Amino acid sequence: MASRLCLGSLLAVLAVAASGCSSDLPGSAVASGPNATPVQSANRSGDVFGSLKACDLLEPTTTAKGFEPPKVETYESDNGCGTAKRGYASVSIYLVPEAGIDKLSPGQGTKVPAKVNGRDAVEIPGDAGTDACTVAIAVGPDARMTASTTLEQTGTNEEACALSREIAEAAEPKLPRGN
Repeated sequence: MASRLCLGSLLAVLAVAASGCSSDLPGSAVASGPNATPVQSANRSGDVFGSLKACDLLEPTTTAKGFEPPKVETYESDNGCGTAKRGYASVSIYLVPEAGIDKLSPGQGTKVPAKVNGRDAVEIPGDAGTDACTVAIAVGPDARMTASTTLEQTGTNEEACALSREIAEAAEPKLPRGN
């Protein structure tokens, strides 16, 4: 009787385990048990950007303007990218999955509500002092993309904002729609 009960239990466990794997449903198999290795997934950790990379958003706009090839940066988040054009400006884009535009510090500037291609945004002229500007686009309530410019020669915050807006507007269509 005990062996029949064990066999029945074993068959039930195998049936449940087999039903968990289906080629009809999207997703990934996840190992469990004491020796299992965790599966890393950008979306499971709440990163609305998934595999989107900041440099892929920055490069098309800046290369056309004669900027150096963009390089990965990690100042504002782990998914940032920056570049410079000697004698003109330094620019960057950051994808920040854990803080919306309401969490963005204005630095030395003042947050001005804005829209970028219909999305909620803020513009912060003078955030890093004179000749600087950041434009941040909401990607849901808890995520944002920022495009920042610092002019290297004498200019105005408005000139810096114009470049930040141009970069943000070019990147916006590639951003996911947040919740």
